[in-house]
Amino acid sequence: MSAYFTMNAWREILARIFDDIPGQDNVSPPWLINPATHRRLKLDRYYPDVGVAIRFVGLSAKGQRRQSDWEERETQQRDLTRSELCRINGVQLALIDLNQEPVEQMDGLLRVLARASRMLASSDRPDQEKVTWMPPLGRARERTADLRALIKKRPEQMMANLAESWRDRESGLTSSLAADPDRSDEIDNASAPPVDFTPGLRVRHSRFGDGVIIEVNGDGGDATVSILFDAAQEKTFLVSLLNGKIEAL
Repeated sequence: MSAYFTMNAWREILARIFDDIPGQDNVSPPWLINPATHRRLKLDRYYPDVGVAIRFVGLSAKGQRRQSDWEERETQQRDLTRSELCRINGVQLALIDLNQEPVEQMDGLLRVLARASRMLASSDRPDQEKVTWMPPLGRARERTADLRALIKKRPEQMMANLAESWRDRESGLTSSLAADPDRSDEIDNASAPPVDFTPGLRVRHSRFGDGVIIEVNGDGGDATVSILFDAAQEKTFLVSLLNGKIEAL
């Protein structure tokens, strides 16, 4: 999978995990200043209410030349400084390496969320804030564990599906429905499986064409369905990503 699709898959993963926790993209908090250069460092994603931040590593811009040894050391030093400043300011930083196995990165994210929960519980923040944010943190940990289990089964296919889901999210199809309360019936219908997924059923996918369902695992929106397409391609999808893309023949 290309770096572009890997990044999109991770964007979708984070959108699902932190569904009910407000976040900020490409932010430089006033306390995140490199003391060596007096310049602000960046966080790719920041959730200030729960003290969690995300930084992607291992991604190079297209056409970018390989870093020299000196530049690599400088990058490593900035990463260490960023991590230390986050720690000092009570923020748990998750470094997600886009070149490494996603399951390993999910394990790291689970550890970060666990530390964030402990930090929030033992902090001197008002009790009302703890009551407000401890449950969303708990749900974030549960979602991370659920996604990790799904990705572990079929890493490449699941990451490809998640990248496609992010593309759909960017298109505004989901958000346009959610933003209009008068269309709540449409939202309910959109979240229901469009077909009764059963092994042996012939189906047609809007992108991959005709095929037959060969396996179904799990329940609800986290269920997966494996389809053997007539072009001899076997693909596994999250059921929740197939709405509007598949029909029974």
